[in-house]
Amino acid sequence: MVPEFGDAVAKLTKGNFTVEPVKSQFGYHIILLEDSRPKTIPPLDQVKSQLQQQVQQQNLKKLFDDLKAKAKIEIVQAAAPAAVLAEEASLLNRASNF
Repeated sequence: MVPEFGDAVAKLTKGNFTVEPVKSQFGYHIILLEDSRPKTIPPLDQVKSQLQQQVQQQNLKKLFDDLKAKAKIEIVQAAAPAAVLAEEASLLNRASNF
């Protein structure tokens, strides 16, 4: 929910409209609060594995970013394959015989 909506909805009571239109990045809005319910927090057992994965991913990203920052990266042009070099040499030899 965009902050403008959240602020406006927080001031409303069930069944009421906003007194003035609410401006957001998407335009102007009139909001009707039909119902609300308390936000429930899931038990730790349900989200523990997800949290562990998120922490592992964050740690790996930090490790890779640190390694990348410390690494000396040099881009060099790859050497031409031997067959191509041999063919070019052969063409040069033929051209010089003319």
